[in-house]
Amino acid sequence: MGRTRLRGWPRLLLLLWVSGLRAAEEEESQCLLEGRNLTVQCLYNMLFASNLKAWQRVPSQGPPQTLIRTNTTSLSPKKVQNGRYLLEDDPSNSAFNVTVTGLRRQDAGLYQCAIDLSPRTPRVLPPRIRLALCGGTTQQPMPMPTDRNLHNGTLNGGGLFAFDLSSLPLLTIVLACGFILNKGLVFSVMSVLLWKGCASGKPNPGKQPAETSRS
Repeated sequence: MGRTRLRGWPRLLLLLWVSGLRAAEEEESQCLLEGRNLTVQCLYNMLFASNLKAWQRVPSQGPPQTLIRTNTTSLSPKKVQNGRYLLEDDPSNSAFNVTVTGLRRQDAGLYQCAIDLSPRTPRVLPPRIRLALCGGTTQQPMPMPTDRNLHNGTLNGGGLFAFDLSSLPLLTIVLACGFILNKGLVFSVMSVLLWKGCASGKPNPGKQPAETSRS
């Protein structure tokens, strides 16, 4: 019976080894937006709290390239920076965050969080992160209007207003004259109609009433 139990251990260890390999090969795709920042959280087992943590780039050929790594095995929170890369390790929460600032087109590729187990092979924390360029062009933000643009009635080539505010005084004069002329015309028409109405109600002084014939 003891031999039967021992025979099952190699299979169990093999399954754990294969499952670990599959987990390490898991990938998560993220969109690379130029100029933006990328933050990745890496979770690890508390047994690795005192080990060095690293952020690596995985080339298509050759060993991974370590971009940033902690430099102490202390259990206190750690924060290291190397150029555009920032790594913050919090052993109390069994996690460390990696931030990459100012993403560039050449940053596209495969990356991974790793536990440095030197001289042994580093332990990869799944999933790996694959940065890929987003399809299409990014929309440029609309510029804020300036006093000069508002005065001229244009913004970025004339998309805000359809006319030039510099001609506003002339336009005001034309509208005012039209308004005055319209009022004068209406007043004249009303005067003529009123005069005709009064004239139709008065008797004609040149016309005498006809005398009634005597029988």
